Amino acid sequence: MKKEFRKKVINLRKKQQPDFIKKNSDIIKNKLLQMDCIKNSNTIMLYLDFNNEVITDDLIKELISMGKIVASPITIIKEKVLIPSQITDFENGIKYGAYNIREPKSDCSPEINIKNIDVVIVPAVAYDINGFRLGYGGGFYDRFLENIREDAVTIGIAFDLQIFDEVPKEPHDAQLDYIITESRILKPNKSV
Repeated sequence: MKKEFRKKVINLRKKQQPDFIKKNSDIIKNKLLQMDCIKNSNTIMLYLDFNNEVITDDLIKELISMGKIVASPITIIKEKVLIPSQITDFENGIKYGAYNIREPKSDCSPEINIKNIDVVIVPAVAYDINGFRLGYGGGFYDRFLENIREDAVTIGIAFDLQIFDEVPKEPHDAQLDYIITESRILKPNKSV
């Protein structure tokens, strides 16, 4: 069920035109930059987009210009882990890594202690209105989120077409604090 659902949403997102992706990514970026948790944070981890995800390049550059420490994950496939690594040079310090996803170059991107991260902006194929995400199937972010500080804020960013009443989930799937789209900010009540 997860596999079919994931494929359906990825195909829907792939069909979107570049102007739709850019325009709505800018709206989402501006909403994020207005959030107190972003303004008050020191260290933010977020993904480098691919495959018609919400574009993060301008957001990363703006966060760096605000004096934030910005990290993106380096994926270690064999160990199924994400290593948060500081982006120190956006123009020359990024390469294509695992799964052909952009990531910081390890030689110019110091590793960030996971406990120093204040906000994690999480990618997904889809989200539900309760803050659960359907990832790409590797479990990398689920494992990563289990180890962040309890007070770290988790935010999913997506287009409205990626939001559903419910997504297939399992007991270990993380519930996020916020979901931001071009038209709304969802702040689900956390499950107990």
